[in-house]
Amino acid sequence: MKKILILFFCALAITALPQRIQNFNVFSAGQSVGIRFTVTKGPQCNGYTIYHSLDSVNFNQIYNYPGICGDMNSNQDYTYTHTTPALNQPNFYKIDLFPIEVSEIKRIHVGENQLPSILVYPNPVVGVYDILNLKVFNVNNANLVGAIYNQFGKPVKYIDVFTQGDLATSYISEFGNGLYTVWLSDGNNVFAAKFIINR
Repeated sequence: MKKILILFFCALAITALPQRIQNFNVFSAGQSVGIRFTVTKGPQCNGYTIYHSLDSVNFNQIYNYPGICGDMNSNQDYTYTHTTPALNQPNFYKIDLFPIEVSEIKRIHVGENQLPSILVYPNPVVGVYDILNLKVFNVNNANLVGAIYNQFGKPVKYIDVFTQGDLATSYISEFGNGLYTVWLSDGNNVFAAKFIINR
């Protein structure tokens, strides 16, 4: 009986802990799937793993971040792009924040002929271009908020723009060479695309 009570209180203590994985979203980026989540401030974790499934039961690892994640003083945002999801059928994703928690499961359908939801140009950015042009499909004079992330999933610039029709711009003069992802939302839909800077 004593062991049962100890197990019960341990389980209760674990469930009472606040969830560290927040804002977990998956979104279509052409024929890829963008994965975005936040690890709330607190003790550091020993990396994280992203899993993919076609039936929401049998998951396979698609990405393993082996380094230290999380921060005691601030929330940390992470992104990853799954470039080979199954087309024309549901795809399921979850995150394992070792050894703290496993996220809920997210589902998304990726169509074979799906156009990118946002077009960024010039891409690649070469020479002296300091402005990134954003053509956002299916919007008209909309307020979009989001961020540009580097190849490690760290936000390097927050964006709050109002489109002129379906067009907007963002200054990128401070960015170094590398692969970036722009992620924007109008409050209902998510728009994302990758671009390269190679000056």
